[in-house]
Amino acid sequence: MNTSFKPQRNPYVLGRPVNQALLFGRESLFVDIRHYLQQHKQVIVLYGQRRIGKSSVVRNITNQLQDLQENFVFVTFSLEYYSQQSLGRILAELAKEIISDLSLEQENIKIPEITDLESNDGVFSKEFLPQIYQALNGKNLVLLLDDFDIFINKHTEISLKLFYENLFSIIHNTQKLFVILLMDKKLFNISKKIRSFENIVTVKEIKLLDQNTTTNLINQPAQNILEYGDDAIQAIFKLSAGHPYFTQVICFAIFSRARENNKLDDKVNREDVEAIIDKAIELAEAGLSWFWEEFSILEKIVLSAVAESQETSEDYLDLIKANKADLDINLIIKTKEYLKENEFLEQTKDEKVKIELFRKWIRQTHPLTEEIGTLEKLTQKETQSDAQLPEENITGLTQKGTKVGVIHELPLRKNKVFSHILRKYYINENNNMELSQIIAQIIENTTTNTSNIHYEIEDRFFAKPYEIANQTTSNHEVNHEVNTRQKKPPILIIIILVCLSVSTSIILATIYRLYTQPCPAGEKKEFGIWCVVDNSRISRGDKTLFPNITNIRRDQGIQAFKKGDYQQAEKLFKQAIQANNTDVESRIYYNNALARQKGSPFTLAVVVPIDRETNNIAQEILRGVAQAQNQFNQNKGLNGRLLEIVIGNDSNNSNEAKAVVNAIIKDSSILGVIGHNSSDVTKSLLQDYEKAKLAIISPTATSADLKSSVFFRVVDSDKITGQKLANYVFNSLKLKQVVIFANPESAYSKSISEAFTNDFQKQGGEVVKKYSFNSSFFGDDIDESINTYKAEAAMLFPDTKNTGKAIEIAQANLDFYKNRPDQQMLQLLGGDTLYSYETLMQGGEAVEGMILSVPWFRGTSAAEEFAKKSKELWGGDVSWRTATSYDATQAFIKALSNNASRQTVLEGLKNVDLSANETSGYPLKFTDNMERDGKPVLLEVKNGKFVQIDESKASLLDSP
Repeated sequence: MNTSFKPQRNPYVLGRPVNQALLFGRESLFVDIRHYLQQHKQVIVLYGQRRIGKSSVVRNITNQLQDLQENFVFVTFSLEYYSQQSLGRILAELAKEIISDLSLEQENIKIPEITDLESNDGVFSKEFLPQIYQALNGKNLVLLLDDFDIFINKHTEISLKLFYENLFSIIHNTQKLFVILLMDKKLFNISKKIRSFENIVTVKEIKLLDQNTTTNLINQPAQNILEYGDDAIQAIFKLSAGHPYFTQVICFAIFSRARENNKLDDKVNREDVEAIIDKAIELAEAGLSWFWEEFSILEKIVLSAVAESQETSEDYLDLIKANKADLDINLIIKTKEYLKENEFLEQTKDEKVKIELFRKWIRQTHPLTEEIGTLEKLTQKETQSDAQLPEENITGLTQKGTKVGVIHELPLRKNKVFSHILRKYYINENNNMELSQIIAQIIENTTTNTSNIHYEIEDRFFAKPYEIANQTTSNHEVNHEVNTRQKKPPILIIIILVCLSVSTSIILATIYRLYTQPCPAGEKKEFGIWCVVDNSRISRGDKTLFPNITNIRRDQGIQAFKKGDYQQAEKLFKQAIQANNTDVESRIYYNNALARQKGSPFTLAVVVPIDRETNNIAQEILRGVAQAQNQFNQNKGLNGRLLEIVIGNDSNNSNEAKAVVNAIIKDSSILGVIGHNSSDVTKSLLQDYEKAKLAIISPTATSADLKSSVFFRVVDSDKITGQKLANYVFNSLKLKQVVIFANPESAYSKSISEAFTNDFQKQGGEVVKKYSFNSSFFGDDIDESINTYKAEAAMLFPDTKNTGKAIEIAQANLDFYKNRPDQQMLQLLGGDTLYSYETLMQGGEAVEGMILSVPWFRGTSAAEEFAKKSKELWGGDVSWRTATSYDATQAFIKALSNNASRQTVLEGLKNVDLSANETSGYPLKFTDNMERDGKPVLLEVKNGKFVQIDESKASLLDSP
């Protein structure tokens, strides 16, 4: 790595928490937090829009509040990765994090077992925490719980239990515990329960930056490198509205363009800002989509209408009426006001989207007609069901002319409110009001967005925890005063009384419509009545595993596929592909429909991790499988028999994967499996595959520990990658002492670390120190590596969950050099988990010069043809996972025969011999150890791009 400072590196940061130097406009917030802690405010809620910088605030609290460290210690715990875990498991992980972050001696503290926490969560507060307080010698413990909104959205029941039963009861019983919760502004505004604890909870909003602070965010990172004119700053502020994430995105795009055009010496003007808008939208796609996911369908319609009206000067209500005249205007107006309240729309007389970059993205990707179409799909069959109901069965649900039982006007909650109440929300025992009257009253009187009515119903029907219920039969007043000295009933002990005053006709009518009404995508019938989330994890085309991706034709195709109407399913899935060319699931189901029509298809399964954190990885793998399937089927298959792909979702979790694999094994039509993504998951399941004699080819799991008579691999093993890196570090870079950052609990991370260490030491090198990714401040690790251990390089081997930590280490490495330019910074190297555009965008200047060993690179001459075809098919460049998944599918196809069985496929794989033009660019033949005889490619980050290292030093091949 060239250790001289390179001003052409992009100084702006995308999509990850920033350090203190890049955190602007939050000084007063830290002052307030300091004050709250000193005033002994034990629960602090920080809320704000998505991507507003909540995680950056958490990251910097410890440094900003150093003057409090004599009395307080801070532990950060992100709930993002535990959104689908049980409360007991979450508390167990939190206990480990507390001990790790505070560097406490584990032998002196008993860590509670998950089984104990599952059966009695009081173990955490009554047995574990007292040990922590004792070890802290009188200091207070402050828990920083990030991503609380993600947690609540994923598991309402668990989150309520955590929030009410554990959090508040613990707070009441100790003076030593403080909690800072970070959540989305929209969730906070609709969460009346949180706000009802005003004597316990202190709230503070993290707001958009003002123009002066935004100007500092624009200017200071690029100071002495790139200058912005006043007109450019004004244009950027107009686009971002002071939202720090979008400001960084815009400036990142401006800087990249100036660097590529050799115009870093020119002052940025308004025209330069306008020139990068499309690029900025492309860079912000993930963040913008994350914004969009949380809106209800009615909110999306209002936003799309307002975004369009700003261009056409038409009234947004007229635009909506023109597309759907029967939509309730009162609901539209209430929704608009709600969006204003949450700062998605301007607080002005004329309706305007607050963030102009967001508005432009909406116009490009979510036109009003498309959102109206989504609503039509949701309401079409329900309207048909409504028409079949006798009028007398509906009138009982009407209060002041409001149709309550049908409530199909309500966004996302349509027709579910009543059934949801019957299943979940039970009336307080002292409330003798008729159910229909209560619902009608709430709908009639609510001033909030009607999409949130179910929260108001919840507040009316639940007996709130910790409240003193001084109620009588004649008096429905509720005393909301919280008496912390009285015994507090837990949330789960709810008095279950179904309101017998609801007439039989109402119940029968409701059950009838629920029975006849189809469920939306991602849900299924339970007991033939309720629509519940479909938790099944396997699909041939009978359900979507990507319910967050909206595609009307795909959903219609699924309905046809479930009915066995494969011809109609083929037609609809084809239309789904035309509507969204990147919808890989629709392409697979389209080919499955073709295969079913032909009859007797060959069937393979692919198991991928479809989850919020790994969704992109799952789609990358599926693209390779879909491309091979599509090619095989378009070429008429084998003797007229086509290929069918079964998709399974293991969520990168061994327990979930076990159920998926058991179902696959029981399905004798499945001849082989492509997967799993994770080495840990794969390792836990190899015995199951071996027992079933079912071949599995992994396109991504690289651990050298993966060995089985049925396990094949088309990606370089960690042993090969470790040898490649060790040889390059020792012989080419001439570096002799290195440190390693790895996750010892990850099979991949552990495997590649061991492989590198063994080979590096054989050659005469020394691994002077090994670090984990658990450090709270990597700057100390970098300082220690260089000054104490005299390290020359750092090997970064994160599993997929810790790639963000690796980028933090890179940033700490750069910060060290900037603070001490007279000292050598560490050369950074790593494996394929860091080979992504996220590394380039989030790492920026910090990852310049980083060297990676990867299994496939589209910039090589061998991969050029496949990369070109893939780009034509998917409309963009593909990753190495797509290439290796394509190769895995091609290997299975080569092993097929007319009388194919699991046994013949398993034997056939051992003899597979594919030429370069049959794969993603490199020949494929398995060794006796069932490994691919491949050669890793070395890449270097140069000027914000991955480039291939010509190991003969002759040339560098730029990637697209």
